[in-house]
Amino acid sequence: MQTNATKHDVPGGEYWRTIPFAESLGVRPIEITEAHAVVELRKRPELLNSWGAAHGGVLMTMLDVVMSMAVRGHYRANTAVVTIDMSVGFMNASRNDFVRAEGRVLHGGQSTAFCEGEARDESGLLLAKAIGTFKRVTERK
Repeated sequence: MQTNATKHDVPGGEYWRTIPFAESLGVRPIEITEAHAVVELRKRPELLNSWGAAHGGVLMTMLDVVMSMAVRGHYRANTAVVTIDMSVGFMNASRNDFVRAEGRVLHGGQSTAFCEGEARDESGLLLAKAIGTFKRVTERK
């Protein structure tokens, strides 16, 4: 599933923002379009919980990152995006090697976007579902 692609090799890679924390986890962009964004992660021992599944914080980070990517893809702009709120429900634990998360903008206003995201294992099993509100930031204060 996961490739060695860089942000420049993926469709929509110009809308990827470097997030050191996400990169330290190994979250990698797969695709960013006007319709959605996709990231993947290869699980490593230090990212697991005591049951051997991906830690919930890892899934939450992936969902946060992929929804913010979806916002940039939706607006076709590499602007800063900050999370206003996010709610995550955890459905299943996975012992597979990869986790893939997809995010979509449900509604986008001038500065605020409402999104949903899902994290699944490589078999397609739904691990977590998120909804979130994100703000586009056009200038730093």
